[in-house]
Amino acid sequence: MKAIQHIVLIILCLVNIKASGAHLVGGEITYMCLGNNVYQIELTVYRDCNSSGAQLDGNASIGVFNGTSGALIQNIQVNKGATQSLPSNTGNPCLLAPPNVCTEYAKYITIVTLPTSSQGYTISYQRCCRNATISNINNPDDWGMTITARIPPNDFSCNNSPQWNTKPPIVICSQEDLNVPVNCSDPDGDSLFYFLCNVFHGGGKSNQQGSLNSPQPSPPGSPPYVIIPYSAPNTSSNPIPGNPPLSLNGQTGVLSGKVSVTGQYVMVFCVEEWRNGILLNTIRRDYQFNVTSCQASIWADIISEVDDPTQLCIGATVPFSENSFNATFFHWDFGDPNSTSDTSNLSNPTYTFTDTGVYTVTLIANPGWPCADTDQVDFHIYPPINANFQVSGGVCTDEQAFIFNPIGNWYPDKTIKWKFGDFISDANVFQFNGEFPPPITFAKAGKYPVTLYVKSKACEETYIDTVRVYDRPKINNDFTGIVGCEPFTYEFDANATSSTSLSYIWDFGDGDTSHARTPLHTYKSPGLYDIKLIIWTNDGCIDTLFGNYLDAILVNPRPILPFTVSPLKVNIYKPELAVKSSGIDPDEIFYFDMGDSTIYNQQDFFLHKYRDTGNFIINRIAVNQYGCWDTLGIMIRVDPVMNIWTPKAFTPDNDGKNETFRPVVTGFLKYDLSILDRWGNIVFKSINPYEEWNGKIHNSGKKCPQDIYTWRLFVLDFANSPIEKHGTLLLYR
Repeated sequence: MKAIQHIVLIILCLVNIKASGAHLVGGEITYMCLGNNVYQIELTVYRDCNSSGAQLDGNASIGVFNGTSGALIQNIQVNKGATQSLPSNTGNPCLLAPPNVCTEYAKYITIVTLPTSSQGYTISYQRCCRNATISNINNPDDWGMTITARIPPNDFSCNNSPQWNTKPPIVICSQEDLNVPVNCSDPDGDSLFYFLCNVFHGGGKSNQQGSLNSPQPSPPGSPPYVIIPYSAPNTSSNPIPGNPPLSLNGQTGVLSGKVSVTGQYVMVFCVEEWRNGILLNTIRRDYQFNVTSCQASIWADIISEVDDPTQLCIGATVPFSENSFNATFFHWDFGDPNSTSDTSNLSNPTYTFTDTGVYTVTLIANPGWPCADTDQVDFHIYPPINANFQVSGGVCTDEQAFIFNPIGNWYPDKTIKWKFGDFISDANVFQFNGEFPPPITFAKAGKYPVTLYVKSKACEETYIDTVRVYDRPKINNDFTGIVGCEPFTYEFDANATSSTSLSYIWDFGDGDTSHARTPLHTYKSPGLYDIKLIIWTNDGCIDTLFGNYLDAILVNPRPILPFTVSPLKVNIYKPELAVKSSGIDPDEIFYFDMGDSTIYNQQDFFLHKYRDTGNFIINRIAVNQYGCWDTLGIMIRVDPVMNIWTPKAFTPDNDGKNETFRPVVTGFLKYDLSILDRWGNIVFKSINPYEEWNGKIHNSGKKCPQDIYTWRLFVLDFANSPIEKHGTLLLYR
């Protein structure tokens, strides 16, 4: 029966292991022939994870020797593969390995070409040292390990060595009947014979790297190899004391017996490969076993419908799962009286029942073993309900009255419950018990969850779906009574509402239309305009609305603004001009702004004089009887008059009086002055009408002597007429 409190029983601790520099647990060599005298050699080295000794070597030296003379043929350096951990098993499905035992291993794989030889080849690997805590050999940490295999002579058939079927268990349980498979498969179908054999030594503790007495001999030593003697009373055929003693079945490779001690023990499993009465090869597994007292702890556990509600009422075909503890083998009985094949030995089987009903399902964990345990669970085999519902009725808020009809598979004694919405105020009926609820009306537009619960036999199912209620589309704006002045721009917004998206067609009454939601439209001419609007929905509460607004938009004219100014250009000596406006509406209010702070109100003709030169804009601003106003502007120009004044002499003597010379010019656009001495040399030149000559050459050179100088001036007046003047001046010092 299932363990009463499902508590893992405590495993007795492994014999205390003292820390040492050693780390080897064991190793093995196998090979495969790839054809054409090419062999793949695979070395596996086991290491104690808890050892303080060296890690697994980064590379291994594998020696290939002549099978008769022992002469070295090749010394191969092979890189380490990934480090992996052995599973924590004991070889007995009823027993657990203690948590403080750990063995890891790595593979060293290489490919070599070995021509057919009449002597064959010996493949060997050596490593030191073993754990100091091994009990069945003396001074164990002084001994190393040799593992070897043989390629037979004249290997024309391309022989493959036997291949180990399983990794060794990391623990042997004391005082327990052993039944541990340590067997192989042979790819060539050769006969295999199993026996316990001698332990070979290899390597040592010398610091001379690579020597035969170093921890990593490179190359390894040649055969024959030194046999490590067992400490009495242990022998190679009985390496661990027991009653009955250990025995390795020569045909099956199963290790049996009952070990009577605890500790760490080394043994070697040998497998002979025979073909037609000829011994081809012997492979070896050198391995250190941890022997400890173990106690069984197991229970069977079926994942029930309570553990996993998705298993409940899923139909006749049911996938079963177990959550047993420390179980290796299983036997299921599905309790179907109408079938003779309602059993399975899979850990997670699937079974199809012949009929609906309640069935008692039985699981036996580790059947046939003393630690077997049994669990029984009832399963309700019914079709899934597959609850759903159909709904009909108008989806608009003003029509509703939804009718709900449940859909699914159930028996007559079913229980059906409904819930409409999340809150009691969401609908006219919040909860209803029964198959067919009354017509349902929801309070307002929105999304509402509708929950259908069905219970039939042992099956329960809840189905939730959403019902959507929509508002009808509505136009919330009135466009009558809108007034503006030409050109009149207006943004139309129907302020329409709907639960789903709307489409629009606007007719502005002047020949233009738009499909925009809020179009911006400009009326270019005065008049009355009718507005037409159509909106519609394509989903939800589907509807079309029409809006027809007669004489909705009034666009008034702006004032008539033409006026004339004569002339458009005057000079400051004659700055008078005439302003005249005609065709004025008598209801129009207007004034002229002359641009010089002068205003003329309601005058259609007047004369105006400007008191300064420059550009002036004359604006006529008017407002008509509709309150529409407008502005028209005309630019005029008042030019200055061209004048030139020049002094006759200047005295640059630093007395602060009459120190510089320049012509004074008014009414010009362009200016160019040159001053020449009596020999025609230019002593000063400028296009800046405000720059003065200081009597030095170009105002920065040496002083010019007292003399008569000639000046020449070129200007353009405001009529773009060129004027050239010249004269003389006296520079007096």
